[in-house]
Amino acid sequence: MDEQNHTAKSVKTDKKQRHMRPPSHKRFEHLLQFREKLKQETNGQLFEDSAEILRKERAKRTEHLMQVAAGQYGNPYEEDLPEEQP
Repeated sequence: MDEQNHTAKSVKTDKKQRHMRPPSHKRFEHLLQFREKLKQETNGQLFEDSAEILRKERAKRTEHLMQVAAGQYGNPYEEDLPEEQP
């Protein structure tokens, strides 16, 4: 029993040590390079503004629900659809 208990404590300690250890210099450099590459590929904008996206989508949904309640069944998402080519 003592051996199992000791092993369990050992595993917990190993996990704690792994999480507390800072990244190596090599790993840190790799992350910086990846970040720079990502910035170049996205013209400096790493992520879209999620708050703004949510606000726009809520406004579309509200507009759609108002139309449905009024008996108009338009699609507020049509502006997001690609135009058909002849």
